[in-house]
Amino acid sequence: MPSPWPELDEHLHLRSGHLIGIGALAGSREAEAGYDLALHTAAQGERTVLYAPELTLRNPVPNLEIRRRGLSPQNIEAVLESRAATSSPIELVVIDHFALMQTNDDEPIVQPEQAADLGRRLKMLASAAPIVVMTPLTAPTHDPDPLQPHRLGLARELEYDADTLLLMHRTGPHHVDVLIAKDRYSYAPRKAGFTW
Repeated sequence: MPSPWPELDEHLHLRSGHLIGIGALAGSREAEAGYDLALHTAAQGERTVLYAPELTLRNPVPNLEIRRRGLSPQNIEAVLESRAATSSPIELVVIDHFALMQTNDDEPIVQPEQAADLGRRLKMLASAAPIVVMTPLTAPTHDPDPLQPHRLGLARELEYDADTLLLMHRTGPHHVDVLIAKDRYSYAPRKAGFTW
């Protein structure tokens, strides 16, 4: 399905079976990419669920369901299964953001092992609908380049199960640099840019 960023569609691979991670600097415009993506796909007629506990609720749009609770694999699975047998199955899940997710025991994700297990669970759930996980990047200190995978923190564990991993950073009023850190259909990380 198309994203708001045609330049990235060939890397996002928004289709069933795919787990996509997108990292962006906290507090930046591109940190709203999850909401923009969910809004865009819903406007295109794709039934979308956005898990966003910290999102201020905005005007509802058709095909977009915003959930502020239940950000665990178990609850996501329950939602996907409950809608699978209806005439309106979920076609995209967007999670904003990784650090707010919990284990099935409603515990926060604090250990790399928990994060890795979460990545495996999300990859399995993606068989029903593509899943996009937003995650904040830590701000650079001495290194001026924010597009480094280690800035993902615990979300770095997503790299093993994700089909695509993108890191985003605005470098101009309407320009965003992207590091395609992983694309299962490509052989090497590379940088790209697009207008937003």
